[in-house]
Amino acid sequence: MIVLELRRLLVLLRPHLVSLLLAACLAGVLSVCRGAIVLLVRDVLDALLSQAAVRNVLGLALLLVGLFVVQGGARFGRTWLTRKAALNAEATLRERLFAVLLDRAPADLRQEGLGDALSRLSHDASRVRTAVGAIVTIVQRPLTALAVGASAVVMAPRLALWAALGVPVVALVIGWAGRRTRRAATSHLTTLGALEVVGRDALGGLRTVQAYGAERAARQEYHEANQEQVRAALHTTLFQVSGPPLVELVAALAIGSVVVLGSMEVSSGHMTPSDLVAFLVALALLHEPLKGIAVAHGLWEEARGGLSRVWEALDRPAGVEDSADAKALVGPVTHIQLSGVSVDRGRGLVLRDLDLELRPSEIVVVQGESGAGKSTLLDVLASFVPITHGEVRWNGQPASSWTLASRRAAIALVDQDPWLGRGTLGEAIALGRPGASEAQIAQAAQDAGLPADRGLLLRLPQGLRARVGDGGGGVSSGERQRIALARALLRGADLLLLDEPTANLDAATEARFLSCLRRAAVGCSVVVVTHRAAPLAIADRCFELREGRLHALAPKLRIAGAEA
Repeated sequence: MIVLELRRLLVLLRPHLVSLLLAACLAGVLSVCRGAIVLLVRDVLDALLSQAAVRNVLGLALLLVGLFVVQGGARFGRTWLTRKAALNAEATLRERLFAVLLDRAPADLRQEGLGDALSRLSHDASRVRTAVGAIVTIVQRPLTALAVGASAVVMAPRLALWAALGVPVVALVIGWAGRRTRRAATSHLTTLGALEVVGRDALGGLRTVQAYGAERAARQEYHEANQEQVRAALHTTLFQVSGPPLVELVAALAIGSVVVLGSMEVSSGHMTPSDLVAFLVALALLHEPLKGIAVAHGLWEEARGGLSRVWEALDRPAGVEDSADAKALVGPVTHIQLSGVSVDRGRGLVLRDLDLELRPSEIVVVQGESGAGKSTLLDVLASFVPITHGEVRWNGQPASSWTLASRRAAIALVDQDPWLGRGTLGEAIALGRPGASEAQIAQAAQDAGLPADRGLLLRLPQGLRARVGDGGGGVSSGERQRIALARALLRGADLLLLDEPTANLDAATEARFLSCLRRAAVGCSVVVVTHRAAPLAIADRCFELREGRLHALAPKLRIAGAEA
């Protein structure tokens, strides 16, 4: 598994390979400098103990300063190149994940949790930065340990062999702490996603929360979720910080034993005092890379926990994908046929052997109780979800014969809670036809009834250039629906889909909206799913969706419903 994860990470880092190779070279320079410093310390001690000429000592001192300067420059270059590559890789991964999320079936994304998806997009994707830094450190620290260890072997082979007995213990400690860190980090990131879900849910329904005095309950729920993530974070931190002290303990035992054995070697004449001091300096310098390996390994395992959630999201199948031989749809959509369509959303069949035929200039209204599958029917028509059984045909050909992009280009959607974005009113409407002129946008707004009765366009001094607010929060429900209808009219689509378009409108606003919709139906197929009775008055055909199937409403029932 780790091989696959490394391969995926290397593919992500391939565009930055030159920078990382340079960083690795600089890491090698750092390691060589550390080993050279140890040997130079021995030479300085020898010179001092032998009372060598000041000129010789000065030369060694200047060389020592030069090594530290080179070491500092190498460290700066390595850090800059590594972080630059990591930040760019993080941005690439985040954009790739966002693109995958945009291709997911909307219903699947809602079911999995929008907060969890956003947590993967923000928190989890950032772990690539941690992973890159950890990998570079894991590469550099052993090189440093090797260089310092080599200098120690040169000075005292027998003492070096004795000190090396602690290396397997250090490796076991690092491996144990890393495995525990990865499991704890995965749990922590999951709790962070849950915390984001709780916060987003409460703030999204702030009016209801305040109206019912539910602030205390919301705070309590957020507190509990927050404490859960704190516990998970502390659990992760516990294993992160436990590795280095254990490594330090092993190093301290090694140094203590070396001091005893080294003093015996000096007394017997097998070592000089300067060799022993330099050897102890080498062990002290060796302590830092060993501890660094422990820290970096813990960070790597933590990063694996977050990246595994990103890889999982990237590997999930899209809602609907093009077949290998799909072609672009050319010309108008004159006929759509659903035959024996069944859809299973993982909780049993939502639609069951459903048949429906759509023709141009016709309004089809589908009623049904909440949860009956009305929105799923629209999802099938909009190619948002794959069907489990049956067949969908466009212009007499299986829908899969046409590319997904060309099919969606032929539809327009008016959702129950329309998304307006964060731009201007004109930009929200122009989403239906990018590049549309201001005159075309204004005409679509006029056709949708936005200026009527001191409406939105007349009320806002900036008109189409006025900003609608974050997510469209600056306009009313009725105005949001009309903006969505204007967007659909501007698109000029062959298939117009409306999901509970009048659910949040008063009777007068609903009547004006339906009047606009009746005029917009000329030349296109219109499907309205609703639980309201008023849309029945403008329908050419009406159905009730019950037990996953469509049942035609008798004329008397239609008239009674429309008058209710």
